[in-house]
Amino acid sequence: MDSRKKFVIDSNIFYGGIPFQTSSDYVYYITPDIQEEIHHIKRRIDGLNLLITTGKVIIQEPDIDIHTMVRQKCVDLGQMELSKADRSVIALSLQLHLPILSADYALANAAKFFSINILTPGKKNFVTKKTIKYCSICKTFFDLKSSFCNKCGNSLVIRKEKIR
Repeated sequence: MDSRKKFVIDSNIFYGGIPFQTSSDYVYYITPDIQEEIHHIKRRIDGLNLLITTGKVIIQEPDIDIHTMVRQKCVDLGQMELSKADRSVIALSLQLHLPILSADYALANAAKFFSINILTPGKKNFVTKKTIKYCSICKTFFDLKSSFCNKCGNSLVIRKEKIR
């Protein structure tokens, strides 16, 4: 049985140098979208190829059906700030049943909606927030598809609200 610690990681983990600093007991999964974000690391020191060759980093494309479901749920939840690469990290995590290691709080917030265990280096507790639309005059909340208050006609504002 493989006793190595496995994570799906975002590009910011590479920028922090974590894959280069940890022992061979760790395996990191990335998607081709993340590989594209960090391709410049390869040009400077060829570090990415070294990690791939030693089996410490594995590149895997998430299943298209899972990726599509993640994209749709992110839209439904108002998590529009997520990039395609961020969504691919969530999809791969769901597919492989592995936790995510990332310092990206938008990614961490979205991952919580999928009940994914996420570790954010340097932060112990993370508060999940949901995007909502709000009328500042009527003090009424609306779904994300609405643009104007149906009571007073005021333009709605986007607001992040803690989930209780």
